Amino acid sequence: MLSKLNRVKKGEKGFTLIELLVVAAIIGILLAIAIPNLIKARMSANEASARKSMQTLRDAEGEYFEQDLDDQGGRDFTDAIGALGTAQSLRDPGGTSAEEDALIDSSFEAAEGAGCADPKAGYCLQGDFGAFTANGSGGFDDFGWQNSMSSFNKTGRRDFAVYGDGAIRCTLSTSATGAAGTFQALRTSPGCD
Repeated sequence: MLSKLNRVKKGEKGFTLIELLVVAAIIGILLAIAIPNLIKARMSANEASARKSMQTLRDAEGEYFEQDLDDQGGRDFTDAIGALGTAQSLRDPGGTSAEEDALIDSSFEAAEGAGCADPKAGYCLQGDFGAFTANGSGGFDDFGWQNSMSSFNKTGRRDFAVYGDGAIRCTLSTSATGAAGTFQALRTSPGCD
């Protein structure tokens, strides 16, 4: 019986160590090519989402302005993303706590501020209202929003901004690799391609 088992093993064919190493090397080469391309594709998708966020904020501010959604009797802009129940914000302009009255969705709430709790597609938002004058009703005569990546060269490379003129501006960030962005896109930055 033992001699029969040895004969079966001798007749079986298998992979040699060299064949296995060649296959492992080919897989390694394919991964070395694919992974950087996947990372670039992810960063491009994050940047496209950040740019779309600027468009959404621009459109929300325009609607807030044109329809006097804060019911203050005059056309003005707001500097607040806010949450449902926060009156005079883009999230709840009239303070009704009704989702259907919101100008933007809830994904903007946690992404606001330099130390944002939950970046929106890897990007954090902040208002840029320092140069604008507040009018008597608590609103602003113009608006500005900035968007910066939560980790340079991992989630994106460019910062974005939008102001009352409606143009979306972008600039390549000078942040250190892996560091959070610093909201470098300004009113004077060039428009995005």
